[in-house]
Amino acid sequence: MKTLKILDWPQQRFYSETHPFHRWRKQFRDRGLHVKCYHDHLHKDLKEADFLLIHSRYFDRGKNIGNGARLDMLKLSGYLNEMRKHTEKLIWFDASDSSGSSDFSLTPHVDVFLKKQLLKDVQYYQNSNNNLRIWLNSPETKTGYDFYPCPPDQLCKLKLGWNLGMNDYRYFGYKLSRLSNYLGYGLYPLKFSDVQDHRPLDLTFRGTIHSGKNGSFRISEQRNITLKLLENYNGNIASGPSIPKYKYWKELRQSKLSISPYGWGEICYRDFETFISGALLIKPSMEHIETYPDMFKPNETYIPVSWDMADLPEKLDHIMTNFSEYKDIAQNGQEMYKKVINDPDSFIRQVLNAIF
Repeated sequence: MKTLKILDWPQQRFYSETHPFHRWRKQFRDRGLHVKCYHDHLHKDLKEADFLLIHSRYFDRGKNIGNGARLDMLKLSGYLNEMRKHTEKLIWFDASDSSGSSDFSLTPHVDVFLKKQLLKDVQYYQNSNNNLRIWLNSPETKTGYDFYPCPPDQLCKLKLGWNLGMNDYRYFGYKLSRLSNYLGYGLYPLKFSDVQDHRPLDLTFRGTIHSGKNGSFRISEQRNITLKLLENYNGNIASGPSIPKYKYWKELRQSKLSISPYGWGEICYRDFETFISGALLIKPSMEHIETYPDMFKPNETYIPVSWDMADLPEKLDHIMTNFSEYKDIAQNGQEMYKKVINDPDSFIRQVLNAIF
């Protein structure tokens, strides 16, 4: 029996990226891997593991971590080097939102560098002049957020992990959410809405327009374009600032279409909430990345639009005029998502292929 120990993100360890390890702990054991999570980087048992996986947000630079310590990049490298001596493989799970990374300087200090989504063109990772977010990769759209190139001899360490699709999307109140990792899906299943349900809303997209010319403004550009378009959209829509979660879910389950632009990264919680709600997902093209679960099959599970959103108005008009012809895409997306989140073998294979 091998051991996989996970140094998890203390602030948001419930229903987040490590949720499937809690949900399928028994299945991992059946495959010969004992999984246990920790929330203190100084815990002595972390030095007694075959595999040690570190959630990058645990070491959110500049913020308090674990027992109140602070680690800068130099001290973090030293910590990784020390832990690497005591484990068969040290795995860095880069939980940043985009397919780019600010953590590539750590690759020499780990054995595996996991990404939630990887660029198909891995050579992009080697150019220090590239943008952290590939869709903003031009001098006019520099965001001011650091992109560190991956050393050529370290590219082989980049492996595909898993994305936000494996999180727990069951609706719980704040207090009950802390039981997320321990509430079984038999008694507390994830509830999907039928794609064929009556949907009085044409579409939904909630968000806030960001002003200015700084990095946050550039990152929000797709969202800004969408919100401005919807201000004059001729239809029954739900748009504007954020609303309470229960109202948001109600709107999404009543909507025919759901628009999900990129934000800090390409993949968003809204993508999977859309599949659950039975709406049709409209999203900037995802053909540049590899990810798991790969829910983004153009014109099969979602409708792609261009990164500059220029074709969004035309596509919205066409889809709404011919909506009955697009329901099967929403159905395909929902059925694929139902299958993957109830398939422990698929997730376990993904993990084992990445770390072995």
